[in-house]
Amino acid sequence: MPKTTLLALLAIAGMTPLSALAQDTQYVTDQQFVPLRSGPSNQNRIVHRGIPSGTKLVVEEVQDEYSRITTERGTEGWIRTQYLMQEVPARQQLKALQATRDRLQAQVETIESTGGELQRQFAETSAMLAEREETLAQTTSELTEIKRLSANAIAIDSQNRELVQGAEVLNSRIQVLEADNQRLLDSADGEAFINGALAVLLGVIITLVVPRLRPRRKSSSSWA
Repeated sequence: MPKTTLLALLAIAGMTPLSALAQDTQYVTDQQFVPLRSGPSNQNRIVHRGIPSGTKLVVEEVQDEYSRITTERGTEGWIRTQYLMQEVPARQQLKALQATRDRLQAQVETIESTGGELQRQFAETSAMLAEREETLAQTTSELTEIKRLSANAIAIDSQNRELVQGAEVLNSRIQVLEADNQRLLDSADGEAFINGALAVLLGVIITLVVPRLRPRRKSSSSWA
């Protein structure tokens, strides 16, 4: 590169402000304010200095490059047709989408919170159900035992009744045997009395009769 050209570039760089050399990336805003006129030309007076983009309008009629519109608030006037579109502007769509996203996010958070609460309630219900199933099993076991004991009690009661009836029969037999025994005792006492009386009588007879049956000895007398 020639020395003169390099010196020229350095001189230009030295004279250029630092702010001009700095690069700051920016964007043109998509928010526009469209003037509303009293008639369909630029010569008509402005009745509204700036309708923001995205404003909902009703087109009453179209003349060349202008359209007569009415806003939702009732403001009427003429606007260049090029600023009108049938679809909602991207900025408005983005806001609507963002609002929808925020609403859905809130719903998701609510559902997650509700899901957590439902899970907690489900866990509590499951624990309660398990406890009640255990109680039911224990109650069923106790009922089975009660039925068994009741069956045993019925059997024991039946056996007791049979034993009582048997005891009554035995008591009756014992009473009969005691009566028979008493009669036998009474009869034995009578026989013993009779036998004793007979023995006494026999002894008396023997005492009285036997001496008389002995032969008498001859006594010595004067006849001898």
